[in-house]
Amino acid sequence: MLDWLVDIIRNLLGPYRYPPLSTISVLAISLGVGLTTVLANYLMLDVKKLREYASEISQWRREMRKALTSGDKKLMIRLRKKEPYIKKLEAELMAERMKPSLIFMLPLWIFFIIFSGAFTTELNVVAFLPFTLPFAGDKASFVTWYILCSLLTLPIIQKVFKLSF
Repeated sequence: MLDWLVDIIRNLLGPYRYPPLSTISVLAISLGVGLTTVLANYLMLDVKKLREYASEISQWRREMRKALTSGDKKLMIRLRKKEPYIKKLEAELMAERMKPSLIFMLPLWIFFIIFSGAFTTELNVVAFLPFTLPFAGDKASFVTWYILCSLLTLPIIQKVFKLSF
């Protein structure tokens, strides 16, 4: 169905479809997608409000831990009264953070199908790993390498743009 698009991307990638250049290509793609999702989060979310919610939740949790460890019954009762409010904040925070994810889900699936096809070669390998992964062995396909790159780069991108709460 999308074979024509896969072929165009294959031709554009040229030698960057094959190891070792493919590792750099997928890393760049991962960074691009990460930056796009962070930008979308910035545009779609009220970051200031979400930071305030996260800070208030974190403060409450610290106080709750302190009350539990010290055995302070009065503090515990006061904090338990605030618990429904905190649960509401947590639910709202989660719902807000899910909005961009839901919007990007379908485009990202299409993206993965297209690029997975574009990086499919005779070897079916994008990266040779210096270690063995339980689910992939010592060879990584596009999806495996992309996930590894994303797991390493997305938290850094979120920290740089102060989107980790």
